This record gives sequence, C-alpha cells and structure tokens, in this order.
Amino acid sequence: MKRVHSKWLLPLVQLVLAFVCHIYGPHQYRVRAQQDRAVNNMEYLFQHSPALVERISQGINFPSLVLRYPLRNEDNAVYQHNSEYTLIWIAPKDLGFFVGIVLFWSCIGMALDGCLWRGASGIRTGKFRIAGLSCGLMFGVLNGAYAVHLITSRRLPERQVGAFGIVWFVGLVTYFGWRLARDSNAGRATPGR
Repeated sequence: MKRVHSKWLLPLVQLVLAFVCHIYGPHQYRVRAQQDRAVNNMEYLFQHSPALVERISQGINFPSLVLRYPLRNEDNAVYQHNSEYTLIWIAPKDLGFFVGIVLFWSCIGMALDGCLWRGASGIRTGKFRIAGLSCGLMFGVLNGAYAVHLITSRRLPERQVGAFGIVWFVGLVTYFGWRLARDSNAGRATPGR
C-alpha cells in the first residue's frame, strides 16, 4: 500500500477547507444580518464581517495571513458572483492567502514527513539549517507582531483572529527556538565544525 505524504495532503485539505469557508462565509453573514435586521448597516458589518466560519479558517491558517500581508489592501475583485444565496468575491489578497496556505502547510507537511531539516543535501545541513531555523523563528515573531496588531483593533472579528495568531506565535517561536538551540548545541559539540 502506498503511503500518503503529508506534504501533499495537508496543503490540499487546508486549501479546500479555506476555499469552502471563503465561499460559505458571505452566506452565513447575510443570514445573520437578516435575522438581526441589520441589512446595509455599516457598523454591524464592521463588527460581524468576516463571518464566524471565515474567522475560524483565518485563525487556523494565521501564518498564511502573515504571508499575504503585502496584499492585505488589494480588495478589487479578480472574480465575483453575487446571487441571492451568496457572494463569491475573490480578490488578490484572497489569492495571496490561498498561496500562503499551500506554502505554509507544505512546509508543515514536509516537517511531519521528516524530509525537512534532515538529509544529505547541503541546504539541510550545517549553517544553512541554522539560517533556515533562524528565519522560522523570525517568522514566528512576525506572527506575534501581526497578532498584536489585530488584537488591538476595534473590530471584534480582527481581535478573534488575532487571538489565534497569539497561539501560532507561541507555537512557532517555541518550536523554532527549541530546534535552533538544539541544532546550535549539536553543531558546537561536533568536532571540525
């Protein structure tokens, strides 16, 4: 039986989940706005959009939000479809988020498969490995900075997504800090380095 590799499965599952949440979110928002009798209310929009399902998706994929940060204000639709049931609006910032999901979860999948940071190739050994782990640690810190920015927002949805970001910050900094300390100590203990 052939083994399923996490480096392919994780990004695919996360991408499909994020896309479904992105499509379903506007419908969920519209239903709730109609129930609350708040259609075309801008203050309601700012406090309830994106919908809960999209906030959960963004929280689970918070590092992808950090990766798409340069595109955060690119809201013009690349594709749009508006119907009574839902609104499908795909902008460059959404495409950046989806690409970030594939990149980030591919790295997680490779780490789970054991092919990241190990092996005979030069990029996975010595100083290059330390440089990669240092970049991972800096990426964790960037997650924390963006999470704090969102938590200090006046908008409830941003604060909720920012809370997920703090969890990612702690996890990434802990993991990369531990790996960096371990690999740095192993490098000093090995003679000839």
